[in-house]
Amino acid sequence: MNDFYIGYLPKAPTALARFVRRVIIVLGLLAVTAALLLVVGQMQFANSGFEYGKVSSFDGTVVARPFPTLLVTRPGQVGQEDKYSRYLLVAPGKHGAEDLVASFDGKQVRIQGQLIYREGGTMVEITPGSIAVINNAPAVHATTRDLGTVTATGEIVDSKCYLGVMNPGQGKVHRDCAARCLSGGIPPIFVTTDGQEQLLLVDLDERALGRDVLREFIAEPIQIEGELLETGSTQLLKVDPSALRHTPDGLRTTLRSSTFGR
Repeated sequence: MNDFYIGYLPKAPTALARFVRRVIIVLGLLAVTAALLLVVGQMQFANSGFEYGKVSSFDGTVVARPFPTLLVTRPGQVGQEDKYSRYLLVAPGKHGAEDLVASFDGKQVRIQGQLIYREGGTMVEITPGSIAVINNAPAVHATTRDLGTVTATGEIVDSKCYLGVMNPGQGKVHRDCAARCLSGGIPPIFVTTDGQEQLLLVDLDERALGRDVLREFIAEPIQIEGELLETGSTQLLKVDPSALRHTPDGLRTTLRSSTFGR
């Protein structure tokens, strides 16, 4: 005769209780396993950061174009342009730093600001009013190398959030924020699908792109083609915004250039 449990009895029959106990254990293990699989399957956060509230001093030479940049001499490498560390400069909030550095182009300055960093790029959010000239240093003449035409797939992001202010600072969940940042003058970056390359986007005259010309393509999978330039440790991609195209779902176009594999 099978065990039968009546609700008003103080305890279930031994065999039935044993069965229920096993079911509960199995369901518990399945729940833990599912939770672990979900955690492992999530996109990993980048090794990046924003030193919010920690104001530091940075000495270097301001280069205003195509994007505000601070050239900081690496120890033991004075006088060699390709040995400068290049820090992108932005203003607080969702704003570029063009107005803050306009009168300091080519000058050696001391800047107060908060560091933003990620492998492949560094940025400083300037404390307004903190820039001071410290030396009438000779102008730095940047050497630009033309690395040829490349074609790649990836997405356009705003450099400030991507480099460390937000995590993740890319993808559709970040699209609205990125659109506002780029409209405010934050430099746009093209990140390749594999995440290995970060290319600052400029127009065909090597100037900053119009602030809203990329709006349709922000955080969307796209295929991009342009002329790759290298200035020190910075890579620029000259593009024609009118030639940008969305990438069909599932298409993974490989680079048709060996430039990135060097």
